[in-house]
Amino acid sequence: MNNTNISYMKIILLLISLTLCLPAFAQGIQMEKDPGLSYAYISIQGKIFSKKLKVVVDFGDTPEQIKAGQQYSEILTDKKSYAAVLNYMVENDFELVETLTLESHSTAGGNGSGGTSGIIFIMKRKE
Repeated sequence: MNNTNISYMKIILLLISLTLCLPAFAQGIQMEKDPGLSYAYISIQGKIFSKKLKVVVDFGDTPEQIKAGQQYSEILTDKKSYAAVLNYMVENDFELVETLTLESHSTAGGNGSGGTSGIIFIMKRKE
């Protein structure tokens, strides 16, 4: 193969890869503008033996809200700080309404550790 054929192949591969990426990008933009995502319940817990966070985002129970929650959860999981999660949501037009703590479970005898096992952010889309 000569250099001209290799150049054409590189251009074709670039176009194919861009074509595959664009639908995902467009879907992300559409998800951000969805009016059905007015409130978010965000549960954040630490991962065992890791500094990364496990994040679960709940927008509601319709199929669209469930799908959006899964997409946000995938993006936010493995962040290393609670502030990073808040910053991402603020960048996507949400504001913090309330913060709650997840309490560690106590044992049957009532001698629990009394510590927290995570945080819950309740957020609302800005108007």
